[in-house]
Amino acid sequence: MSKIQYPMLWFSQEVGQDASAPWKFFKVDGVLMNAYDFMQHPSAFRKVKEQKIHDYLGFQGPVMMDSGGFMFMKKNIMDVSAEEIISFYEETNPNYGVVLDHPLFPTNTDSENQKRKLKTLQNTKIMIKKRTTKNPILIPVVHGYTDPEIKWYVNRLKKMGKFSIYGIGSLVPALYNVKGVGGILNVMKVIMEIRKQIPRAKLHVFGTGGTLTMHLMYYAGANSLDSSAWRTKAAFGAIQMPGIGDRWITNSVRKKPYPQLSKEEKEKLEKCRCPMCRNYGLSRLKKDFTARAVHNAWVHQQEVKKARKLMKENRYDDYVSKIMKKTNFASLFSTIEKTKKSNKITHS
Repeated sequence: MSKIQYPMLWFSQEVGQDASAPWKFFKVDGVLMNAYDFMQHPSAFRKVKEQKIHDYLGFQGPVMMDSGGFMFMKKNIMDVSAEEIISFYEETNPNYGVVLDHPLFPTNTDSENQKRKLKTLQNTKIMIKKRTTKNPILIPVVHGYTDPEIKWYVNRLKKMGKFSIYGIGSLVPALYNVKGVGGILNVMKVIMEIRKQIPRAKLHVFGTGGTLTMHLMYYAGANSLDSSAWRTKAAFGAIQMPGIGDRWITNSVRKKPYPQLSKEEKEKLEKCRCPMCRNYGLSRLKKDFTARAVHNAWVHQQEVKKARKLMKENRYDDYVSKIMKKTNFASLFSTIEKTKKSNKITHS
């Protein structure tokens, strides 16, 4: 595995979606797969254990395997054990393996969320104890919505050992919950508080990697993210534009309030250098899901490369401030800037 460069982006992929795999078209940072997704597909489950994950994917770069905690939350059932997950990780050889976690939900009672945190901590202990090799690198998941919750949780993890990377979970439902602990501002505060508690380790934020929210997460102190937005938005009929956001490009039924391409944006898109735009043009994006998915993934990867370059030049914060003031996040961003400065958050 080549050395990881930060910040980075993991492209979340589903079992059976090989045609739209972006690494078949250009170089990507990393790929995120889901253990529980494999367990729901017996043929793929057997095949990946025989071939190991890199050969199965046809990708020799970094691979992270998630446990499926978010899937369990949506199904409201947990029908796999921590022992099964760590065994599957060691059989399939990803570079990173995520602890089997029980995500929180903002509308749950405090007692229910506390049970979920305790269960995730218990699973962390089990997976540390049951592993028989040093591969994969294990990623514990931090859960909590308030500063006291986060401090308590991180202290419990520190007693279990030292980890090179920590995951931050439960933010997707919080991102879209407008009451209480929800909303983008509180999500940013959670990341900043965890960065304050764990200043030197790498932080991975699960599931919040749209092209604009991606920059907010890096700005708050995250080192890596995973994204399925490149694929799901392509399915909606939308494409992503660098530094702008999402735009409709098909005549499909609109499930999200994305604007249509303006004349200037269309001209900008015609200069796009992604594999699909370069070889087939705008017409292909309008009619083909795979073309849109590859385009969106390419835009994501280019934005991450830009973030790396600007961080090295100490110009990233100015770039994020500039693009956010042109978006729906503009009114919140000044508060986010002040919070970051008061917490003395830097890019590690």
